Amino acid sequence: MKRATIQYVCSQCGRKEGKWLGRCPDCGSWNSFVEEVVHDTPSKSLVSKANKVQPINLQEVTVESDFSYSSGITEFDRVLGGSVMRGGTILLGGEPGIGKSTLMLQFLASIEGKNLLYVSGEESASQVKMRGERLNLPLSRISLLGETNLESLLHLLHTNKPD
Repeated sequence: MKRATIQYVCSQCGRKEGKWLGRCPDCGSWNSFVEEVVHDTPSKSLVSKANKVQPINLQEVTVESDFSYSSGITEFDRVLGGSVMRGGTILLGGEPGIGKSTLMLQFLASIEGKNLLYVSGEESASQVKMRGERLNLPLSRISLLGETNLESLLHLLHTNKPD
């Protein structure tokens, strides 16, 4: 999703420019450009997906047996209520270098029989691999995506469907 942008609009004739101009090229007015914040609309792909969602009655929901994953790290599992729910989201915060990425890589490596995706917006593939090798983790089932664009990530998840 794009961020809000700033445009300049002539208060006399409505001409729009990406930067402030002293004189409007259309109407010749001086100092008539005013700053305006433009909020970009979500992309068509996000809007089309948003229109397809439907609520479901909770009594109709079936609970799957492999719905949650335990990391085998006692304190981590305890903090998360015993396990991580498939499809859930965890916000893990802390100071740089405290071990957030290491903990997540250890958690992914603990899940057996699944093809997993590790998404990083900051670390390179070699950094993640070196960490995994240093910890002697099985990395063959873990794919890495270095991406910060949400739309690209959602597209990849929709087309590749990791476990």
